[in-house]
Amino acid sequence: MRTAPNLILVGPMGSGKSSIGRRLAQRLGLTFVDADQEIERSTGASIPLIFELEGEAGFRERERAALARLCEGQGMVIATGGGAVLHPQTRELLRERGFVVHLAIDLDMQWQRLRRDRHRPLLQHPDRYERLKRIGEERAPLYAQVADARIETGRIGMRAALDAVCRALEEAQWRPSGSGDAACTIHYVCVELGTRRYPIRIGANLLAQGDWPEAIRGRHVLVVSDANVAPHYLETVLARLADKTCATLILPPGESEKNLARFAEAMGALARLKASRDATIVALGGGVVGDLSGFAAACWMRGIAFVQLPTTLLAMVDSSVGGKTAVDLPEGKNLVGAFHQPVAVAADTSTLVTLPQRELSAGLAEVVKYGAIGDAAFFDWLERHAQALLEREPAVIAEAVERSCRHKAAIVARDETEQGDRALLNFGHTFGHALETAGSYGDLLHGEAVAIGMVLAAQLSTALGLAPATDAQRLAALLQRLNLPTQLPQGATAQQLLELMRLDKKNLSGKLRLILWHGLGHAKIVPDVPDEAILVLLASKT
Repeated sequence: MRTAPNLILVGPMGSGKSSIGRRLAQRLGLTFVDADQEIERSTGASIPLIFELEGEAGFRERERAALARLCEGQGMVIATGGGAVLHPQTRELLRERGFVVHLAIDLDMQWQRLRRDRHRPLLQHPDRYERLKRIGEERAPLYAQVADARIETGRIGMRAALDAVCRALEEAQWRPSGSGDAACTIHYVCVELGTRRYPIRIGANLLAQGDWPEAIRGRHVLVVSDANVAPHYLETVLARLADKTCATLILPPGESEKNLARFAEAMGALARLKASRDATIVALGGGVVGDLSGFAAACWMRGIAFVQLPTTLLAMVDSSVGGKTAVDLPEGKNLVGAFHQPVAVAADTSTLVTLPQRELSAGLAEVVKYGAIGDAAFFDWLERHAQALLEREPAVIAEAVERSCRHKAAIVARDETEQGDRALLNFGHTFGHALETAGSYGDLLHGEAVAIGMVLAAQLSTALGLAPATDAQRLAALLQRLNLPTQLPQGATAQQLLELMRLDKKNLSGKLRLILWHGLGHAKIVPDVPDEAILVLLASKT
């Protein structure tokens, strides 16, 4: 991990340091400063005039002093001038006080951008192209000397450049050190799907300040929410879409509303909006809203874009990421659906302030799942931070969401349509979905059903000789600390639950296929699980 107080952009003139820097600051929740503008502000003179009066040496000393003042602060994105790296003390300062990103650009593209520029002092030369080439050759080794990352910006668009910088920050696990306000940091994860990708941004105030509206290309937008969420956040979202033609669909809350009738309402709302193929659906709410909105987006005119704005912890760490969209039938959960990826996800953690405590705990069940199936160290971290999670400490919540999304993004990248590894994400879900269906989607929240299901899967693993009983006990203990149920509710019989489990989408050729484990952090797909073993386990718990 590379920690530093600020993010500092270096690179040739014309590489986009100022324009990219402004957008990065907005995305990351930091303050943007342009060093050249700061020099002009502090001196009261333009940069060409400073060059004329004091020469390049005088300007470089002013530049060094300005950057030294700026770097006393923290939590900033600082765009430097193209020649800032020429001064040895400035190079040392940049390395000490910043995570330095070199924005690179090839000469021909740089020339295309600058050939009509008549204001930069160093380009006032008879052969401007050769001058630009010589400057680039002189400075390239110095950029490499100070840079923590290098991004080619010349032949890609703004959005791709921003995503590339954020991926570099993610790979380096960079955070602005000492900022004193972790709640303001925007965490970034990218879901990579071959030639396709989309960003997940996690942080406070993203509904009001994040850049998610940039993902909306067309004029028509349908915002889908529910009656619990809309009074808090719909006005904010619609204000960000003031330049669009918008319609809204507000659903009653609850899993029972994720059905074909509500799907038909969404289709009707799109028709009345006269939505074309470049329309977008914005899902503002929890998993029910996200799943139904995504399925509607997958079906309207054979597929339109949708943006996920999850407002529950469960949706932030699970249903908003990965492109699984569906509605339920009375016979089973998520039986009608499609794989349809969002174009952007913005998880505004400040919305969790209004989330009921029971729903927060339900979301934590899915967080625990990621540690259980593949990251024992994350499970250890959750045990240490259980109380802080329940108390909604902003930095702890943000880290839990980010780590969960990173796990899911990696699995989805390997197996988008659940032909292999992605099935591991359903640890506990076959049992859990059966419990939800048995209760007609009303008795248990999804995360509560998954919590019980994970404990049953762990106990079945022990019964089959796959895993130690102590790990199942440890899993149950953590879930109980997070105020989650771990015992079967009264009502359903073992045989009824087994029959409901047969409808699970992971089953093949009528054979039960469950996600079990070898212990913490080591989940596996187990085909042909004997009915008798499941019945014995369920009967012992009912």
